[in-house]
Amino acid sequence: MNISKFTKKDITGVVKIASQSFSGLREKSKAKKWIECNFKAHPRLQYFVAKINNKVVGYILWVEKGGFRKESVWELEQIAVDKNYRGKGIGAKLIRKSLEEIKKYLKKRKSALKAIEVTTGAENKAQSLYNKTFGAKAECTLKDLFRGDEVIMVARFKR
Repeated sequence: MNISKFTKKDITGVVKIASQSFSGLREKSKAKKWIECNFKAHPRLQYFVAKINNKVVGYILWVEKGGFRKESVWELEQIAVDKNYRGKGIGAKLIRKSLEEIKKYLKKRKSALKAIEVTTGAENKAQSLYNKTFGAKAECTLKDLFRGDEVIMVARFKR
């Protein structure tokens, strides 16, 4: 498996995975529009893809919050793995490898990672993944946000 930066060639694969993973992106034309819009917002928004035999099997979207600061805060906006490849560690690898790339990007910019925020469903098993891969801890629960109650998790990094 290979983790790499997202390119225009990856749009179709990412649209497929997004439409099977997120209710708000079920309609592929809307998913494509959303993904293309986000892609154009680089470097504030950064996509990475996981590929097996040159096929996109997962993706992650990171968003920088609050301006290009010396102490940078990022949000893990979306992560999804093709339903046929789930449970194989692809999500964890996507997080780890893409986070390494975000940190390299920040170092070139003479900035450092201060915190990562992620919002996930209160019943979502991904909470343990976020805790294991980058140390996120639940901070609060927002009632009835997207598809129900959402937990905001934050990981803080020493500077």
